[in-house]
Amino acid sequence: MNAAQALVKTLVAHGIDRIFCVPGESYLPVLDALYDTPSIQLVSCRHEGGAGLMAVADSKLTRRAGVVCVSRGPGASNASLAVHVAEQDAVPLLVLIGQIERKDIGRGAFQEVDYKKTFGGMCKGVWEVLKGEDLAAVCSEAIACATSGIPGPVLISLPEDMLLDPASGPAMPAAMAPIPAPGTADVARAAEMLTAALRPVMVVGASLPPEDVALLVKVSEAFQLPVAVGWKQQHLFPNRHANYAGHLGYNIPAAHLETLQPADLVLALGSRLGDVTTQGYRFPMTPVPTQPLIHVHPAREVLGRVYKPQLPIQAGCRDFLTELLKHAPAAVPKERAAWIERTHGYVEELMRWMPLKADDGVAYGSVIEALNRLLPPDAIATHDAGNFSTWMHRHYYFRDQQVLIGGEAGAMGFGVPAAVAASLRYPNRKVVCLVGDGGMLMTGNELATAIMYGAKPLILLSNNGSYGTIRQYQEKAYPGRIMGTRLSNPDFAALGRAFGAKTWVIGNDEQITPVLTEALAADCAALVEVKSSMVFLSAFARLDPATARA
Repeated sequence: MNAAQALVKTLVAHGIDRIFCVPGESYLPVLDALYDTPSIQLVSCRHEGGAGLMAVADSKLTRRAGVVCVSRGPGASNASLAVHVAEQDAVPLLVLIGQIERKDIGRGAFQEVDYKKTFGGMCKGVWEVLKGEDLAAVCSEAIACATSGIPGPVLISLPEDMLLDPASGPAMPAAMAPIPAPGTADVARAAEMLTAALRPVMVVGASLPPEDVALLVKVSEAFQLPVAVGWKQQHLFPNRHANYAGHLGYNIPAAHLETLQPADLVLALGSRLGDVTTQGYRFPMTPVPTQPLIHVHPAREVLGRVYKPQLPIQAGCRDFLTELLKHAPAAVPKERAAWIERTHGYVEELMRWMPLKADDGVAYGSVIEALNRLLPPDAIATHDAGNFSTWMHRHYYFRDQQVLIGGEAGAMGFGVPAAVAASLRYPNRKVVCLVGDGGMLMTGNELATAIMYGAKPLILLSNNGSYGTIRQYQEKAYPGRIMGTRLSNPDFAALGRAFGAKTWVIGNDEQITPVLTEALAADCAALVEVKSSMVFLSAFARLDPATARA
């Protein structure tokens, strides 16, 4: 057995069943080892950035380490986008990079990169393996590092000649410290605080698995707790439930924050309480919150890192909710009903759809309104970065088994690769990607990957001919002085057909429902280009019509 074969066998032992890559000569022995390993599907992508983002999305769906293989130098540089997203989103990602031969390390050889210097600030660990006999053990250690504590990216540099060294293996999964069960006294105290509070609110984050949403709903109902969800986590609580307190996303209206600030207790469950979810560390206030803070998180490193909670509890979300439910009160303060009506009432009004008529295209929110009626209850939605996504964040009601996969890091280009990965992972579920014209031309080439491997995402492309988010900031700071944000776009429908997808174009409101109905019924990769309005740039901002046409 050589080191490359030991590496692949170690990945199998860790439950890895899919690897995303752009093939490179610097790790050919790994590709050869995968040839004899049918239990791992190798998905060959069109760009290392797309491959890495697919691995990130796959990890979000499976809650296992995603794996991407890239070649040295340029390949590794292209994959850095995914590394940053994995770090920001706390997603376990294993990056395997081919490296120059050992004898040339440090000489500035062709495509040489010092990966410890380049990726050390983003990765939880970076290893360069110089002895083949060490590779399997390092791989096991790296996966343990990626998936423990606050999850994140890890990287292994693989000198190409090392991969042919004799090796034994595979290495079995490393022993990991179990997440402690919540202390009985801590749960009882949390229940007492929640029961006594007049205006409590729960903030739920990404550490809560989607399969535990039903348990969360039971706890919310038993304690009469309003539940707000963190940045891009809208699927973690049914949005039409009377206890839903909204999405704490980027640039939410000031009135939403003002609605929540009278809270007299905050329970943060599975959330790292980052700057977006906390609206710039204002809710809760840092470092010592205005309200008592109960912070429950599986990673010890999170507790006390930014906030000083009154009650920190290291525990898994499911274990904590299960124990908390045992302390459900017989009654809560009578003021609680008015508090729930206040928090949900504001959100219900904010999310209510009011028909919009645009003279310069389709208000993208009209597409979102139609999706509320048409998407199946187990749909998976992925979305790219951009103002077009605010329409979904404001007006789409997540429900049932629907899942949202977005990049908290705000990287453009995430949507299409994520949709391809989701469709490969769940071929029998409808996967819908929301993407803008900017993001589509960054990683939309992965539509070729979807066609090649039989993935069937539906891409809903908002085409307004602009880098819309930057245009909005530009208009705020420098009104009317448009520079660098206009786009000249191809015929996206024709481009989609060239890849092999079925395509449609929505140019007016009357076409929305019939086109989406037909596109959602398609049993293949599909693309719908929406000729979007620039006036209705986002769900929270409009451009002056004269400026929008300029």
